[in-house]
Amino acid sequence: MSIKSDDLEEAIKSVKAKKPEERMVPTFCAMCGPGMGCGVNCYVKDGRFVSIEGMKGAPTNKGKLCPKAFASMQWVYSPQRLKYPMRRVGEKGEGKFERITWDEALDIIASKLKEQKEKYGPESLAILSPQRRSYSDYLQRFLIAHGSPNYGHSGLCAIQQAFGFAYTVGVPMLGADYENADLIIIWGANPGYDGPRGKIKRILDAKDRGAKLIVIKPEMQPDAAKADIWVPIRPGTDGALALAMLNVIIKEQLYDKDFVSRWCYGFDKLVPHIQKYTPEWAEPITGLPAGHMKEIARIYGTAKSACIHAGNAFDQTVDSNNAVRAVAILIAITGNLNRPGGNIVPTGSTMPLVKSVHLRERYTQEMVDKLVGPEVASCFQPFIEGTSSAYYRCINSVLTEEPYPIKTIIAPGTQPTVITRGTKRVLEALKKLEFFVVIDVMQNSSMPWADVVIPVATMYECDHPFEAMGNWIMARNKVIEPLGDYKSDYEFWLDLGVKIGYGDDFWHGSMEECMNYQLENFGMTIEELRKHPTGIIYEPKPMVYEKYEKIFATASTRLSGAPYLPQGKVAVYNTTFEENGFNPLPEWVEPPESPTGTPELLARYPLIFSDTHSSDVYTQGWLRNVPYLREIRPDPWLHINPETAKTRGIENGDWVIVESPHGWIKVKALYSSGIRPDVVMSLHGWWQGCDELGLPSYPLLDGGANANVMYSTDPDKAFDPVVTAMSKQTLVEVRKA
Repeated sequence: MSIKSDDLEEAIKSVKAKKPEERMVPTFCAMCGPGMGCGVNCYVKDGRFVSIEGMKGAPTNKGKLCPKAFASMQWVYSPQRLKYPMRRVGEKGEGKFERITWDEALDIIASKLKEQKEKYGPESLAILSPQRRSYSDYLQRFLIAHGSPNYGHSGLCAIQQAFGFAYTVGVPMLGADYENADLIIIWGANPGYDGPRGKIKRILDAKDRGAKLIVIKPEMQPDAAKADIWVPIRPGTDGALALAMLNVIIKEQLYDKDFVSRWCYGFDKLVPHIQKYTPEWAEPITGLPAGHMKEIARIYGTAKSACIHAGNAFDQTVDSNNAVRAVAILIAITGNLNRPGGNIVPTGSTMPLVKSVHLRERYTQEMVDKLVGPEVASCFQPFIEGTSSAYYRCINSVLTEEPYPIKTIIAPGTQPTVITRGTKRVLEALKKLEFFVVIDVMQNSSMPWADVVIPVATMYECDHPFEAMGNWIMARNKVIEPLGDYKSDYEFWLDLGVKIGYGDDFWHGSMEECMNYQLENFGMTIEELRKHPTGIIYEPKPMVYEKYEKIFATASTRLSGAPYLPQGKVAVYNTTFEENGFNPLPEWVEPPESPTGTPELLARYPLIFSDTHSSDVYTQGWLRNVPYLREIRPDPWLHINPETAKTRGIENGDWVIVESPHGWIKVKALYSSGIRPDVVMSLHGWWQGCDELGLPSYPLLDGGANANVMYSTDPDKAFDPVVTAMSKQTLVEVRKA
């Protein structure tokens, strides 16, 4: 049964226009990208978007907003907005374009794709994935209709962790039961800055009622400042800590013997395997005292109820599949899997399922076999988002031509020049690439190499799509009319599908028909959904704990549909991995450069470098051009321990050169007492200038502030062999500029 939220109704009544001449429009914040973001109320005066506030009844954020939301108006009206389609008239990289119409742009793209499909095969097209968006399945739909498997997913985010959990405990995503936990571990995550504000509030509320909080990360970020115990681990060594914790918990018999005997396969093989991974072994790798690691393991192993919030650190290490499996095994053998206060499989809500626009049912083994550079090993394809080639490997194939070269890349809302590793190689590939299409709301760093540039609407200029997550569904409401000659991301894919001849698969270009198709399970149309301005909240289903028979029988996403867990138990020892030539038990793999893996580099590069993707004011490689946000964080920075800096004659605020074996950046040193003395950290995504404040843009290569030039892309060292996770750890030296 569905209910109309009293909170949302009250919000719409109480938040009348601040001024009589202003019109209030409830919608979703757009600043983290198209999707179900935070609920907001936007105010419009004389057709202009003038202010914004949080929607108090929105389940995602309950009225809370971050600085990015309050910068929405400056972002929408930025002078860097793309207002009309363009085609290249100069050399690649020059950034010379001429204006064309929307239809002309579609004609050019459709003609090129048809030509290449005939000449090279449909797999010659790759579409690079942005961070997960509500249009992501439209990209997959177009690829499948065209016949290409090459959805270029990042190799850096979400899929890597989801894979490890799916093939260990049977589900790709585990929730955390913060409300009932006695212990919460935040591990390699940044819940204060990632996504809607609700998660960090749940964690802090749990701490206020008495839950213990442990935070594992190299730097003292806001969540770590609230912790009972902060564990300042070296970047990229989380897997070693997880193995050491397993060693202690097994050696001291702190595991749940009943759960292990009933629901774990291969525990008897893990016991002898884990003996070598002692805390003493892990100490020189992680930089943590062995006694400290034993303490953390004992606290976790003896807690009545404990949950782990594992973050992006597990997606960005060559040890990814091992590290995630080790954490999943920790959760399982301690009895914290799908029990109160542990890591849970949410029961869901009474809300019907939105029909996906994906065309997963059309996948064939032939498509899987044609992946240019599988993100997840081919034997496990397709995975949860469909077939995927690794983002970097799609681009690199242009240069290597192995197993074949990608000929067209379409980049919607993503910038290969700053989003993936190996920027020097990426630029070489973009120069050689036969056809490159950039789709964005704003001028971006990859645009100079584009053959066609497609501008798209911000989500404040759209009345589609509706968004649904958890137990809330709401139509998107248009705040203002589009400011230029463009449509939305969603309309672009429908229009291109029609133009190239796939109209039957794209509702013949009708966005309304597309949304009505998606709403069929709800028994209503999009116009009927719009009658609920702040959406519909459905009642949750009561949480049912344990239910292991069902969880451990979950069908995999592979073409065979075989279960993730063939024994119907937690895969402590993974026979599926073993059958496909991968290690069945989690092991340790060193980063490409590290104090223990490459000690010969320490004389020249004595510090460990990593970067963070999350920020209090920026979204990955965007928003530095917005004055309100740039005022808060004006310069690219390097967090460095004061003692480390002083030994190098570096004062707080000095510009410094940070050099690795692969490249160098110039950034501003900021003292941070809350960072390991042997670690320095920067922020990913710097390139944009801010003209209004007179602040510069930065080069993409050496001498700029693009952290991606710092890392290895050695195919033998820089990628996890199972999930293509790419390392964000290296060794550096820092000197005053």
